[in-house]
Amino acid sequence: MNEKEEVFFQCQLLRMARGEEEALEALYHALAPRVLALIRRILNNPEIAKEVLQDTFLRVYQQAWRYDPTRGKPTTFVFAIARNLALTRLRGEGRQPLKDPTLDPHDPGGDREATWGIQPQGREDKVRITQALEGLSPPERLLLEEAFYLGLTHRELAERHGLPLGTVKARIRRALLKLKEKLGKA
Repeated sequence: MNEKEEVFFQCQLLRMARGEEEALEALYHALAPRVLALIRRILNNPEIAKEVLQDTFLRVYQQAWRYDPTRGKPTTFVFAIARNLALTRLRGEGRQPLKDPTLDPHDPGGDREATWGIQPQGREDKVRITQALEGLSPPERLLLEEAFYLGLTHRELAERHGLPLGTVKARIRRALLKLKEKLGKA
């Protein structure tokens, strides 16, 4: 997403925090296709994904007052709500997220950017994102990919890899900070 879009999204969240319903409609029309793509990848069920999409924007409207521009981008706020609702729905059904078999996280041409809430503007952006991910250490990259692609919690990752919970949290945080730094330098 470009800076102009992020400013627009931020304005809509601030308007929603004041109770302006028109802002919800504007944000929905601008972001719904991207949010739906993320939810569908997690749930692997188009009908339920549409329900979770509606729940996502309702939750965004209800919690817009919690958005803090100093803590992150507005799209990050929306994508986090969508991801959490989708994972909650899966776990409520007693299912675990499944990795899309057609998705190769190491394929630079893949659609991994939609999962991360990043919308590249062209081939150049895709290459930057791929290079940033490849710049992570293998343990950091693996934990990050399993957390986002498989929807595993920190606790599940710790059990899966035989690591202390604090180590998992620290590696994921470090990986996200490295990605932010690498992608910020353009």
